[in-house]
Amino acid sequence: MSESRVPVHTDTRKSHVRLMRVVGMVALVAGLAGCTFTQTSDVSNPLVRKASWFSYLNADDLRQSCAAGDAEGQIRIIYNAEYYKEVRVFELTPYPGFEEFNLTSRVFGPLEVKNINVELNAPLGAFGGEEAVDRIDRESYLAITDALQAEGFGTQSRDGLRLYSDDYYWVAIGCSSGGVTLGAWASGVDELRSLEFPEVLANLSSIERELPEPPAAENARSQGAAKLHYVQNDDSRDFYRTVRGNMLR
Repeated sequence: MSESRVPVHTDTRKSHVRLMRVVGMVALVAGLAGCTFTQTSDVSNPLVRKASWFSYLNADDLRQSCAAGDAEGQIRIIYNAEYYKEVRVFELTPYPGFEEFNLTSRVFGPLEVKNINVELNAPLGAFGGEEAVDRIDRESYLAITDALQAEGFGTQSRDGLRLYSDDYYWVAIGCSSGGVTLGAWASGVDELRSLEFPEVLANLSSIERELPEPPAAENARSQGAAKLHYVQNDDSRDFYRTVRGNMLR
């Protein structure tokens, strides 16, 4: 008595789809592996900036240089004025001797980004960028650091603070004596209009465009309201970062 066998058919189309999915995942992982911001990253390039923004915001490049002893006196200050409307960046870099410094200012303004999924592409949207580099003296540099310290830079306790992309906040990260300091100021938690260091920065920068005005304290969202809005909002472009120690996660 012969044993009957059921023929086995291979669905080549399904196999191909599975293979392509695997290839796609490998490509995605490989792409994400290159998302760390470095000094050679061109943040004026929207595609580069989208892929490395979280790393740039956390100043991973500055932290690495600081640990190696190569970033003494460097400070990165970022103003998020509703992410898809405007982001302003200020970079302070000393010359040898610490008597003169470069103040590099960048403005990333809005373009239509409704079709960008930041969960996959990472944020900063399809922004362009305006840049200015100003050479400032030590007195001007100290005016910036004094203004930052007057607002709690180096003494803040902000663990757990959420920084929402569709809101207003400032972040400052600096290197001193091999250590990294992070400061954060958020609408709804701080009175952003009363901060003095933004005016100091704006006066020293040759970019003429005025800083976007944050909402008045009485109109600012609380952290609870911002969280509720984030949970209820199905716009996948929005995101947030959380202060954890001296890191943004």
